[in-house]
Amino acid sequence: MRGNTLRLIIILAFCACVGRGAAFAQQLLTNGSFESGDFSGWTTGGNFEFTQVVTGAFYVYSGAQDGNYYATMGPVSSDGTLSQTFATLAGVQYTVNFWFAAVGDSPSDFSVYWDNTQLLSLSDPNTGGTWTQYSFTGTGTGSDTLTFSFRDDPAYLALDNVSVGCNCCASGGALCGPTPEPSSWLLLATGIIGAAGITARKL
Repeated sequence: MRGNTLRLIIILAFCACVGRGAAFAQQLLTNGSFESGDFSGWTTGGNFEFTQVVTGAFYVYSGAQDGNYYATMGPVSSDGTLSQTFATLAGVQYTVNFWFAAVGDSPSDFSVYWDNTQLLSLSDPNTGGTWTQYSFTGTGTGSDTLTFSFRDDPAYLALDNVSVGCNCCASGGALCGPTPEPSSWLLLATGIIGAAGITARKL
């Protein structure tokens, strides 16, 4: 009886600490929903004409997918790019998630890269002008770059709510973002386990 109680308390303590760590795993991108009203946090490149952050029903009739702002991209003849570089843990799997809208303009294209690996390539993409969610997985190398490449000669493509987060469960419970005061969680776990020992002796 005492052995089972001790094991249960230790398991609960371990799960609590791992759960707290996973809860603090942070979104790795800055300004992923463009809520600053501009491209702060992003690196722009290539042909960046006719590319801006907007609000309301400028292109997507429903407005932003998340918050108040979203990006519309309409470079003519050649592609523009949006990218961010962020710290990761080598070997850990990360999920790239974003919302995209297009109406099949021709010529137009939209591509997504994790470092030099292409995650998505669309020619004359068409979501019916409504927001469509896309999700992909990338493997951390220690420092990685997410890049969007785009062109739309006749009109615009739209992008919103971009995020990169780790698959903590898939990586064996590895903590994928900054965890406040890790020593505090270690002390908490040690204290709980110590209390479990005292409790066991009393049973």
